[in-house]
Amino acid sequence: MAWKIRQRGEDLYHHIYAWGNDRHPVFKDPKHYRKYLSLLVAHARIHDISVIAYALMEWHVHLFIHDRRNRISEFMMDLHGEYAQYFNRVSNRVGHVFGKRFNNKIVQCNLYGKWLTRYIHRQALDAGLVRVLEDYMWSSYRAYLGLEKNTFVKKDVILDQFGKREEKSVSYKNFVESENDGPVDWSRSYFCLRSISDLVRLACFELNIEPECVMKPHGRQEQKMRSQVVQRLVAKYNVKATDIAKALVFSRSAVVRILKRNIE
Repeated sequence: MAWKIRQRGEDLYHHIYAWGNDRHPVFKDPKHYRKYLSLLVAHARIHDISVIAYALMEWHVHLFIHDRRNRISEFMMDLHGEYAQYFNRVSNRVGHVFGKRFNNKIVQCNLYGKWLTRYIHRQALDAGLVRVLEDYMWSSYRAYLGLEKNTFVKKDVILDQFGKREEKSVSYKNFVESENDGPVDWSRSYFCLRSISDLVRLACFELNIEPECVMKPHGRQEQKMRSQVVQRLVAKYNVKATDIAKALVFSRSAVVRILKRNIE
């Protein structure tokens, strides 16, 4: 079966994930994690790659990167090639360490990127490796919270979406450790944003509003509920007014009026 053409280009953000060959561990000792991180720093610098977030798990890795010069393939080949040589040498083994081909998906850094970092940083918690997420040493989460110095992780592109400077880390921690899985469908092999109708139901759930009241409001109280959902869809999930109008089956101008009232 032929491989799909790699998604790549200049000035793009990527979510990269790679598993151990035949699902075998790629890290067996703390020194392995430390070596991978040192190589990640070195090769990111060589290939002009910015690392936004990462999580190193026993059997796989997640990287969220910004590729300025269309170097993703060379970057990953050098990074995993050198790590594989090291891992085989210190483990007295031969053969592939990672699967033959890493996976990548081009992402937007705002809405998707924010939720992607949450997904990456929750890996250890969701796998049951730690009870307190900041106790996991092999992700960029501690750097996001200011618990360790880490100058190579370019976290501000995400943290700048979380308010004033003194509030960012606290707001981000609350965001990551909440139970809200957000607008991304993580169950798919290639993650994608949920449909507008899914986001409407999600916003209704968050606001404790019945979706029927939003789709077919009767009276001022239910119209007020619909306005709350509209405001949530724009403020939290960046949904466009035109898409909201289509999903809720009323005019775009009515959506704009609701949003203007909120600003005023």
